[in-house]
Amino acid sequence: MSALLTSPQEGELVLVRVNVESRHLEDTLESLAALPFPVNPELAHAGLDSTIEFPAYEGQLAAVRGALESLNVDLRTVSMLTAIHGE
Repeated sequence: MSALLTSPQEGELVLVRVNVESRHLEDTLESLAALPFPVNPELAHAGLDSTIEFPAYEGQLAAVRGALESLNVDLRTVSMLTAIHGE
């Protein structure tokens, strides 16, 4: 299965997790929508904070970080295999 989670050009597939204050959620989603690859975000809300999760390849992370650098967000990544297995 791990061969399915890698790309020779882009590297390993990871789960990107972005924590953001809910009042900045729309701006964050607009920035992600402007990326040069499709982002299919999953949203979760807890109090005044929101979490956005989506898959991306390691080679795409620089573009993600660049798109979000002007926003006050906490961006973390985890291997997709780890995320799938819940470790």
